Order: sequence, then C-alpha cells, then structure tokens
Amino acid sequence: MDWKKALLLAGGLAGGAAALWYLLLKEDGAKTAVAAVANSKADRRVGAMEEITKEQLMQILKEIIVSQDEMKAYIKILTEELLSKSLTFDETYKKVREVQPKDPLDRYGLSMTDFDKLLDKHQKDPDVRESIAKIMGAPSPSNLASDKVQNISVKKVIDIHNFMLEELEKLVADFQKTPGKESFDMKTVTIAAQAIVGSKIQAKFGITSEDIESAVLMYHAHLATDQDFATVNIKIQHAMGKLMGTTYSSN
Repeated sequence: MDWKKALLLAGGLAGGAAALWYLLLKEDGAKTAVAAVANSKADRRVGAMEEITKEQLMQILKEIIVSQDEMKAYIKILTEELLSKSLTFDETYKKVREVQPKDPLDRYGLSMTDFDKLLDKHQKDPDVRESIAKIMGAPSPSNLASDKVQNISVKKVIDIHNFMLEELEKLVADFQKTPGKESFDMKTVTIAAQAIVGSKIQAKFGITSEDIESAVLMYHAHLATDQDFATVNIKIQHAMGKLMGTTYSSN
C-alpha cells in the first residue's frame, strides 16, 4: 500500500479535502511539503512514538477519517458558494479557517515522520490498511461507473489538469501579493486553493473533484506512461511548492 499518498491526505491537507490533488502530486515531493508544514506542538500526547499501540494508532486514524469527512462535506458547500458568487482568496481562507478541525496529528503531538514510522510498523495489519484505504479516499464504484465519468476521455483529463495548472498559477501569483501571507496556515491555504480551483474547473467543464478522481483512477494505467500528463503533473507540483513555500524536486 502507498502510505505517502495517505500521509498527504492525513497531514498536509488537514485530514482530507485533497480529492483534487493527491493523485497529482509526486510522492516524495508531497511528503516533503507535508513535513514542511506539519506542526509538532500538541495539546494532548499519547506518549513516546515507540510506545503507541495499534489501538492508539487506530484511534488516530479514526479521528483523521472523521476530520476528512467533515472537510469534504464543507468543501462541497464552499465550492457551490464559489460558483454562485465571487470571493477573494482571503475571504475563502477565512471561511475555511472558521470550520477547519484541528489536525489529529497535532493533537497527539505526532510529526509526519512519527506517523510514517507508525504506519510502516503496522503496515501489514488489515485494520490499519482498511483505515488507510478510507483516508486515501478511493472513488465509489457507483461514481466510477457513472455515464458522466465514462464519457470523460484521456484527452479531457489532461485538458482539465492543464486548466487546473493555469488557475493554480494565477492563484499562487495573487497569494504572493497578499499582505501578511507569512502568518497564514499552509494547510488552510491549500484547502482554500482546492476549493477555488475546483470551482473554476466545475464552472468550465461541469465536472466535480470526485469525477476527476474517478477518471484518473479509471485511466491510471494509461496516464502513468503519458508524457503530457507527466509534464503537467510536474508543473502542478512546482506551483503547489510555491504556494506552500516548498521546493519540489522532479527527480
């Protein structure tokens, strides 16, 4: 199982709301970005990382899943709001900040490195694997089989990601001009960015983030060797790196 994508969901994007990004970001770069914004301060600790039991890990994973579900539901609402009216990045950020749950890893005083080691330690456990699968948010079979998703071509998937890149680069440029941007929480910034770019994609293509996830999964074998998709992926990684104040490597 690919733990790094799950780590991106769990930590980097505040326990979810990553539907638009997690299949796009290169694993090593994503983990670097996550580590850069992870906060190791805690209001509750479960003891040294080595002493955390499987039961405690399962509780952490359960809280991450709850956090993820809460944010996914809110992102849908926020995306609809962005489709109906224009909000600045600062306004969108503040809306996310008001409802964003505290990162479970922060509550338990775990760094991304700690969490990675815990997952590696229990990676063969079926309960842990099942929880990670939920965190990774695989699209539902019903959505994958829908006529809407089936009618999305490989070319359209790539076109959508090129448009995603354009909108992300515009957003990054605007964010760089934002007064006091250094004080912004990068996890919240990333979620706000997802909602904004997701609304732009939905307005232009009539396709939701879940539809994009399903289409990428449907064509994953082809996209894995598609040079155009690889190229736009790398560019998206660099744009996300600029947004999060992290440098991505294309190696």
